[in-house]
Amino acid sequence: MKKIILFGFLASFGCLTTALAQTIPPTLHARIIQLEDERNLNGDELAKLLKHASPKVRERAALAIGRIGDKRDTAALIELLQSEKDESVRAMTAFALGEMENDAAVPALLTMLESDKASLVDRARSVEALGKIASVPANIESLGQTTIEQISNRLAEQLPDPKTTLTAEKKLLAGLTITALMRVRPVSAVEPLTQQLKSTDADLRAQAGNALSRIRQPIASAVPSLLEAFNDSDHNVRANAARALGVSKDARAVEPLIKLLGDKEEQVQVSVIRALAAIGDKRAAEPLIEMGGRLCKQKGEGCYENLNRLLEIVSALDTMKADQAIPLFRKLREVFGTGAYSELEIAIARFGEKEFFSSDESELLSGGGDANHLANLAQGMGEIDSELSKEMLLMLWMASYLEEPTIPQILRALAKLKPKTLPFLLRDGLLHKDPIIRATAATLIASSLEDRNLNRLIESLAASSKDKENGAKLAILTAISKYKSEMAVEAIKSSLTDKDHLVRRRAVDLLKQMNAGDFSQFVLTVQTGHNKLFYQRVAARTNKKVIATLHTDKGAVTMELFPAEAPITVDSFVTLARKGYFNGVTFHRVVPNFVIQGGDPRGTGNGGPGYQMRCEVNMRPYERGTLGMALSGKDTGGSQFFITHSPQPHLDGGYTVFGQVTKGMEVVDRIGRGDTIKRITIVER
Repeated sequence: MKKIILFGFLASFGCLTTALAQTIPPTLHARIIQLEDERNLNGDELAKLLKHASPKVRERAALAIGRIGDKRDTAALIELLQSEKDESVRAMTAFALGEMENDAAVPALLTMLESDKASLVDRARSVEALGKIASVPANIESLGQTTIEQISNRLAEQLPDPKTTLTAEKKLLAGLTITALMRVRPVSAVEPLTQQLKSTDADLRAQAGNALSRIRQPIASAVPSLLEAFNDSDHNVRANAARALGVSKDARAVEPLIKLLGDKEEQVQVSVIRALAAIGDKRAAEPLIEMGGRLCKQKGEGCYENLNRLLEIVSALDTMKADQAIPLFRKLREVFGTGAYSELEIAIARFGEKEFFSSDESELLSGGGDANHLANLAQGMGEIDSELSKEMLLMLWMASYLEEPTIPQILRALAKLKPKTLPFLLRDGLLHKDPIIRATAATLIASSLEDRNLNRLIESLAASSKDKENGAKLAILTAISKYKSEMAVEAIKSSLTDKDHLVRRRAVDLLKQMNAGDFSQFVLTVQTGHNKLFYQRVAARTNKKVIATLHTDKGAVTMELFPAEAPITVDSFVTLARKGYFNGVTFHRVVPNFVIQGGDPRGTGNGGPGYQMRCEVNMRPYERGTLGMALSGKDTGGSQFFITHSPQPHLDGGYTVFGQVTKGMEVVDRIGRGDTIKRITIVER
């Protein structure tokens, strides 16, 4: 396995390490973690620590302020950036300013870039911060186009000559610059990013391809260089070049992409399949069908062993509306049976009622009692505008034993087909015992601004007050805000005192959008429910090495956890693992060449432990095998985690990194949707 060192490999670059925890007094460290977790500046308590004698304390305090994100301490961080003598502290301060996303920091960060005294690390973290700040829509408006262009030009100037052999520091600067340009997305960045496809460093070539695929600008000029990258010796470069060409939708890429389907690396194949789907040229249909047939004929459990690629092929052929693919779809449906996946059911549904309902209807809908299978069927039926589909979906709705995940998919399918009974079903759904079903109904009903729906939404909000999970309340509040009436405003105000911080924050944001006033005082701090002993225990773990072994039905994966960088996240993961919380839980989301995701006891992506954690973003990069916390918005971490198949720099500084695979990446690569976590064991020393 490739050694994971890119962009975060030296402690001197500002990454928090166990050594950091060891040099901070335990009681003080626990207090910093507590204030950070509570999102509490506590007056100027943290700001005072920026002047502490210990550089490690200053560094940790700067990070805490950045994570809290309260712009009132921006000036204190700027002062520290300008006066600090220690490079690690300056690097962390720049990183923290980026997390603050305050445009007031732009002049100081630009000055750092232009200073003769600034080190490469100073410039690297300043570049990173500028990329984050200049990508925030509100900041783009306040800064103005001239300043944004100035920032973009300064960023591009940091890129090295592609022919240059890079030191570790120069590579760090180059990598963070590419990511920053990807975030700001100036048209002018296409040319310098294209030049980096010729870099002497394979990681930078791969990152340049990734950036071109995400920059959301015309990249026609980059197509020749991207095609040339198909001959690169590094598979990440080839994969990212294919991805970028898919985004370009350039017909010149079709034949070379078809040829690249034969690449020996599965990651490359997946990117090629997606690229061909994005371009949509039917010349690719037959090669994809042939590939699907070949993968399903392989020895043993070929169809299941190659599930990830097969589902990608199904989606691609569906996108192309390739009529000749129906024999392959039929074969796969027969093989997978009640395990048939939503991509396959949706693809078959495109061919109409007769094809979809080719089996006996009662047999089709029984599904052996498998809720996931019925949910997949419901998604397929939502694509067929017929009386039979409506009838079948209504039959499923009336089956009282069905809950999540089936009912939400039934409601979404019915919302597409719009039967006469839909308004009544949605209003019934608002009072369902399952909060996810209430959330789904609220989201769907919001498009119809009827007064009786508002009354029912308010009733549903009250019924959701005792939920352990906040999904229903958040969705209902958003739906209520669509009405923009005094009654709606008063209903949202009732949630300003909710015990859940995220519910209060949603209420504050919605009231601001409705011009109903500024109620930000209700979200200044978080009531975590933790005491001092908890934070002392968490702080103590930062001095330990923590190893987690993920036992799956595909094999074992060993991960080193990072309690120094993400103390609360690691503590939650360890606690849940030791309670057996993850035992028997499936990987409900697998996106090849991106991530595998698990940790949801519902198996749908909607479940969690009944609490949410604050994000603990850090300087660790998302490389191959990085363990991250899944989110549905800022500070929404719970039990769901993901492991990356390949480098994903666009996630850096946005999702908490709390571990790294050290053994078993071949197992991660084999895992498919529905595979099971048997248990997670933890060793601390």
